[in-house]
Amino acid sequence: MSATLLDKLADLESRYAWNTLTVDGHEWRWLDTGGAGNAVVLLPGSVGDGAMFVSTLLSLGERLRLVAVTYPAEADPAALADGLAQVMDHIDLPAAVIVGSSFAAYWAQHFALRHPQRVRSLVIGNGFTDGSDLAENPLFDRQYVEHVAPGELHAQWLERIRSAPASELALLQEVMLAQRQSAENLHARFLGVVRSTPSPALPIPASRITVLDCEDDPLIPPAARARLRSNYPEARHTTLERGGHYPHLLNPEGYEAVLLRCAS
Repeated sequence: MSATLLDKLADLESRYAWNTLTVDGHEWRWLDTGGAGNAVVLLPGSVGDGAMFVSTLLSLGERLRLVAVTYPAEADPAALADGLAQVMDHIDLPAAVIVGSSFAAYWAQHFALRHPQRVRSLVIGNGFTDGSDLAENPLFDRQYVEHVAPGELHAQWLERIRSAPASELALLQEVMLAQRQSAENLHARFLGVVRSTPSPALPIPASRITVLDCEDDPLIPPAARARLRSNYPEARHTTLERGGHYPHLLNPEGYEAVLLRCAS
């Protein structure tokens, strides 16, 4: 019988210990596989911590140095970018492939904007240009997100996941929300999404930027995917036929091939 995602999560955390650093009063946490190859920083989206990349960490963690980061309850992309730079200083990581998923794909652009010398290459995965791309989705209605209590938002998302059809992804998301991600953290990430504005042009070559999306992504509409690609016309555009909003979990082979190419 093949291992489930929860089995893999237990395996992952038996191999690698979580590390922590407090930056400007916020706790950052990360897993570092210490692999022999080039360094890749993995940043999850709104739901879950750095272990959302569990399949990638187990598959490539010895081949590459993978650093999977859990970032704090902070909505401001500039503050997140500068906090990540301090984490990289702390672990003596001058530069890395920076890989963001969803909300982190948005603020990873601000990391490249503020710390371009630290970006060997940038992967903007399952991302968006700004909050207007998702505004028609009631889950990302700005007025709602701005005024809802963090505990209420957290409870609603937990119930939404528990009501979804059973799947390994849903079980992992439930564990993340029920046991590992605070209401304040989830709310801050949603605030970051709905408050987002387009990133200015990045001071890194287009050849070092990959825009990754999935044909079957249920959260990022086709028009939003096209808009993001149009912002980086000379970057590498990679579209996976499957992977939903979590290709690192739903299409790990395709996702890992992208990372290996970017880290080579």
